[in-house]
Parts: sequence; structure tokens; C-alpha cells
Amino acid sequence: MRINISNDERSSFWLSYIGLITGLFFIFVLVVGVVVVRYSISASNLAYLQKDLNDNIASLNAANKELNKKHESIKSFIEQLKSNPDSNNIEQLYLNLDKELSKATSTINNSLDVISLKNDELTAHINKQEELISDLNNQINQRDIQIDAIENDLQNYKSSLENYTKIRENIALSLKSKLVNIAQIDPKTAEITMDAAKIFNINSSVIRDDAKFDLRRIFKVYLDHMLSSEVVQNINKIIIECHTDSDGGYMHNLDLSQKRALEIMKFAYAIYKNESLSRYLVAIGKSNSEPILKDGLEDPVASFRIKIKFDLQDPKYFIDKVLNQRVN
Repeated sequence: MRINISNDERSSFWLSYIGLITGLFFIFVLVVGVVVVRYSISASNLAYLQKDLNDNIASLNAANKELNKKHESIKSFIEQLKSNPDSNNIEQLYLNLDKELSKATSTINNSLDVISLKNDELTAHINKQEELISDLNNQINQRDIQIDAIENDLQNYKSSLENYTKIRENIALSLKSKLVNIAQIDPKTAEITMDAAKIFNINSSVIRDDAKFDLRRIFKVYLDHMLSSEVVQNINKIIIECHTDSDGGYMHNLDLSQKRALEIMKFAYAIYKNESLSRYLVAIGKSNSEPILKDGLEDPVASFRIKIKFDLQDPKYFIDKVLNQRVN
């Protein structure tokens, strides 16, 4: 079969095929660009993505080789046309070129199908990774909320313990302003110390009449404050503690100090009517077991003393109270 092809038709023919090849190449580059961009987005599984990229590059290289072959075939076809414009040769060359272009088109289409499949797999993988990242972000946000709650609890515990250490100082400050002229109050421990010689005669456990007025005032102020609702919840025990000097022997002084402590406790019960007093008030005789020393020697005047002090609730009580407040 002979085909007569005018110069214009031949020009249109080559332009059409060259345009086809250029269009296919542009689409191919565009698809590859999309794949590479999507590929670069997911950095969560480098080994998996690297393998897919290598496969895509191999497909690209194969398609590129086919395109290079077609360019060479077109170039050769043009050269042969120039050297031998015979119609038979042109027809045969046309058939050969058409076959090669069909083969190249098939190769490119296969490569595009492979790339499209890989692109779908990568897209699914990226979506899965984005879901995982979203879940991790939610978990991190939850952890941040929990951490904030823990930090708040720790701050409450710290404040509670700081308040615990200041309870005695606050009580001492309050009592000192009310008992400044009749009792000695330690500003740190809030312990009240009284001169036992002003309350008891030597070897006696009977409270002197001239001591009862001040003793009544001390107990009234002290117990009003200690048994108030804001203070009593922190108190475990209120202790009346009697001490002697070492004169007379330990056992004699132990018996005497216990009797004196009991007499003061009875006095407190007599002048202060409060049902909760029995829950807190105790009396202890210490004999001469804790003498006051001066220059390494016992000071008998200072050692002969009466103390009113208190024990706070265990620190665990304050921590438990903070925990219960959080739960409630």
C-alpha cells in the first residue's frame, strides 16, 4: 500500500505525535510530582516510604528509557525521510514508529498504574499515620490535664504542710496578745510555762488560793482558743505537765508532780464546762526528768515549773484532708 503524504500532512503528523509524547511526559512528571510531594509528607515510617520511592524511581527510569528510545526513533525517522522520501519507506517507518509508540504508551500507562497504586497506598498510610498522630495529640492533651491536676494537688499539699508548720506560731501569736502579763508563751511552740512556786507550796499538791485567779484566766483564754472550731480540728491532745527540781528524790517527785498535774486538771474541769474537754485534756507528772540547766548545772527555780502544751494531729491527717477535699 502506498500512502501519499503531503508536506503539510507530514508536519501535522509529527507535530501530533510530538505533542502526544510531550503531553504524556508532562502528565507523567505531574503524577510523579504529586507522588513525591505526598511521599515527603509522611515521615513516620521512613523505611516503608523509602521502599515505595525506590519502586517509583525504578518505574520512572523504565519509562524514561522508553521515551528516550522513542525520541531516537523519531529522530531516525526524520533523518530517513530527509535522505529517502520514498512512500514505501515512509509507510514502513510509520508502521514501525506507530508500533514502538504503542509499546511506549503501554509501558507509560503501566508505570502510571503502578504509581497510582503506590500513591493510593501511600495516601492510605499517611491517613493512618495522621490518625495515629491525632490520637497521640489527644493523649498528650489528656496527660497535660492530668499533670496540671497533679501540680495543683502538689501545691495544695505544700500549702497544707506550710500551714501545719505555722499552726503553733499562729496559736502562740494569738495567745500572747491575751496573756502577755500573766503567762510566758513560747513564740514557736505556743507552750505556756508557769512558775510552779507561785501555784504550789513546797511538797504540797494543793493549789494556792492567790494563784487561782490567774490560773482561771489562763485556762479560760487558753481553752476558749484551743477548743474553737477553727483550731480544735488540728489538735490531738492538750497536756498539763508538772515538773520538779531534783530535791527530794525521783520517785517522791514523780508522785508529787503527778498529784499536782491532776489537781490542775481538776481545777480546769471545775471552771471550764465543756463536754469535749475530756477528749483532749490529759495530765502528766514528769518529776525531775527534764531539768532546766544553766551553765551545765540544774537551775532548781527554773526547773520547778508547770507547762500547758498541745500535740497537733499527725501530718498525715492534713494530707488526707487535702485529698478528701479533692475527691469531694
